[in-house]
Amino acid sequence: MTLTKFARAFIGGAVAFTLANIVSNILFFQLGHGILFANEQQSGKMIAVLFEMDPLPLMFTNGPFYLGLAALVGAVHGLVFLWIEPALARGVVWRGLSFAVILWALMALYFEFHTPFNMFGEPPALVAVELGFWAIVLAVEGLVLSLIYGKGRDIRQR
Repeated sequence: MTLTKFARAFIGGAVAFTLANIVSNILFFQLGHGILFANEQQSGKMIAVLFEMDPLPLMFTNGPFYLGLAALVGAVHGLVFLWIEPALARGVVWRGLSFAVILWALMALYFEFHTPFNMFGEPPALVAVELGFWAIVLAVEGLVLSLIYGKGRDIRQR
């Protein structure tokens, strides 16, 4: 591993996750607001936690601080990408999408099951919509990170 690849993964992860976070806010809270939050089927508990109960989520009360922390999470994603990159699909697009599938399977599925569905009582149909949104968000993250990372290592060289 070269310092250049480490830096590209670290910075690329921060940039990609921050951009993906912006996309998620657009999908969930703007484009999807009517489906997810202005829907009579939505859990009152979910609405209360996101929009009514104090303290409100950090992303609403201190967006810049939240995005700064998100960049740190993204940097960790970038380092994981660096570690598993030789096993990902070849080519910038396929590599980014394969990383997105891994994130979706390991992060989004668990999160949606555990928090919105289990803890907040969100209906399964709305969880399914959110899982679709997560697929888009994580595709953005994976593709941007893969693009910034640049040329990958060949697994046969290991």
